[in-house]
Amino acid sequence: MKLREYKKYIKDLLVLSFPILAGNLGQMLINVGDVYVAGHYNTNVLAAISVASAIFMTFIIAGSGLCAGITPVLSNYRGERKPSKKLFGITVLYSIVLSFIFFGLMWLVIPLVYKIGLSNKIIGDTVEYLKISTYSIFGIFLFTALKEYLQAHEIVVFPNVMITLGVILNLILNFSLVWGFWIIPELGTKGLAIASLSVRTFLGLAVFFYCIRLLKGSVYKNTGKYIKDLIKTGAPIAGAMFIEFLGFNIVAVLVGRYEPIYAACHNIIISVTSGVYMLPFSISNALSVKVGYANGAKHIIDIKRYTISALIFVLVYAFAAVIAYILFKEPIMKCFTKDIEVIELGKSIMTIVACFTVFDGIQSVCMGALKGMKQTIQILIVMFLSYLLISIPTGLYLADKHNRILDGFWFGLALGITLAAVTSSIILIKKYLKTKKEFLS
Repeated sequence: MKLREYKKYIKDLLVLSFPILAGNLGQMLINVGDVYVAGHYNTNVLAAISVASAIFMTFIIAGSGLCAGITPVLSNYRGERKPSKKLFGITVLYSIVLSFIFFGLMWLVIPLVYKIGLSNKIIGDTVEYLKISTYSIFGIFLFTALKEYLQAHEIVVFPNVMITLGVILNLILNFSLVWGFWIIPELGTKGLAIASLSVRTFLGLAVFFYCIRLLKGSVYKNTGKYIKDLIKTGAPIAGAMFIEFLGFNIVAVLVGRYEPIYAACHNIIISVTSGVYMLPFSISNALSVKVGYANGAKHIIDIKRYTISALIFVLVYAFAAVIAYILFKEPIMKCFTKDIEVIELGKSIMTIVACFTVFDGIQSVCMGALKGMKQTIQILIVMFLSYLLISIPTGLYLADKHNRILDGFWFGLALGITLAAVTSSIILIKKYLKTKKEFLS
C-alpha cells in the first residue's frame, strides 16, 4: 500500500489525538502552576509541595492506571457492537470504589511522613498539603474514569477543554488563596492544597454532569464481566505506569547523590523530554481507541493501517526532535538555566537523549496498539525489564565504576527504552499475526 493511502488513517489519529494532547499539556500545566506559585511565595513551601506531590502522585499514577483500562475495554465493546454507553453508571461506581481504596491508603501513609527524615522546616507543610490533597482523589478518579469513558467513544473535546479551564482556575485560586485577596486571608501551603482540591473536584463534577444524561438506561446486564475486564486490562497498565514513574524517580534520586550540577541538569532534561513525549503519548492514546474498535469489530486491516500510520507519524516527529536536539543544544539548555556548567553538561548528553526520544516514540506506538488489543500484561513485563532490570543497574554501574554520572544514567535509560521498543515490536507483530489468523479463519 502506498504511503499516500495512509493519509486517512493519519488524519483520523491526529483529529482524535490533538484534543488529548491539549488535555495532557493541561494536566502538566496545573502542576507547573502550583510549582510556579509556590516558588514565588516561599522556598520552604516549594520544597514541601515537591515532596508531598512525589508521594501523592505515586498513588494517583497507580489509580489512574486502573482507570486507563476503560478505554481499550470499551473500544473493543464498541467494535463488537455491544451497548458500551450503557456502562456509564458502573464506570462512575468503579471510580468511586477506587477513590475510597486509595483515599484509605493515603491516610495510612501520611503518618509515615514523620519518619522519613524530612527537615523540620518543611515537614509540617508537607503533611498539611497531603491531608487536604487526599480529598481530591475523588475528583481526580471521577474525572479520569469519565475522560477514559468518553475517549473510548471518541468524545475528546469537552473533557480536554475543561482541563484548559482548570489550568486558568488553578492559577487564579493559587494566587488568591496563597497570598490572600480581599476578604480571603493568606493561607500559604494550605491555599495551594485547597486550590488543587477545588479544581480537581470541579473537573470531576463538570464531566459527570456533561455525561449525566447517560445515566438514564445505563443499566447493563453483564456488568460483572465489564469490571473483570477492567481489572484484567487496567491492573497491568497501572503496574507499568507505576514502574515507569518509579524508574525515573529512582534515577533522579540516584543522580542526586553526586554533585548538585548533575541533579539540576537531569531535571532540565526530564522537563524537555517529558514535553517532547506529549505528542507521541497522545498518538498512543488515540491509537489504543482506534485499534480497540478495530479489534472488537475484527477489522484486521484497520489494526495494521492505524498502527503503521501512527508509527510513520511518530518517527517523522521523533527525527525532527532529534535534529532539534543536535542543532539547538545550547538554546534548549539556555531556556532553563544561565549556569554555563549545567549548559555544557546538558549539551554533552544530547545525542544520547536524541536516541532515547526515537525509541521512546516507537515503544509508545507499540504500547498503544497492544493496549487496544488488550495485551496489557505484556506492557507490564516490558516496562519491568526495561527500567528496573536494564536502565537503573546500567546507569549505576557506569556512574559508580566508570565515573560516567549523567551520561551513564541516560545511557542506561536509552538502553532500556531501546529494549522496550524492540521487545514490544516483536510482541505486537506476533500478536497481529495470531489475531489475523483468528479473524480470517
